[in-house]
Amino acid sequence: MIISKLLKLVTGKYRLITIRGESMCPTLNDGDIKWVDYSKNTLNDLKNGDIVLFKNPMGKNLIVKRIERHDQDKGYWMKGDNRFPLESSDSEMFGHIKLEHLKGKILY
Repeated sequence: MIISKLLKLVTGKYRLITIRGESMCPTLNDGDIKWVDYSKNTLNDLKNGDIVLFKNPMGKNLIVKRIERHDQDKGYWMKGDNRFPLESSDSEMFGHIKLEHLKGKILY
């Protein structure tokens, strides 16, 4: 287990990102630094409740959200942890996210 994690770190499958914004508060806060697992095996084994990094379907930036549910035909329904309506752009705005838009799983 430790060897596989070290291997992911050395090969670039684990990378650090800085959280921007308040959409995942209180779980993740603006300025937090988190590890992301970019490996394909991890992306193929996601479940409800996981927090993921993905390409914004309405722009070029990357977004961090929690998987609320998964529909085999439509994709992943994403929600921000911050329940104030103006603090989180999520699947209520842009719909389901396809697997090919997912970049990695946040490790926290």
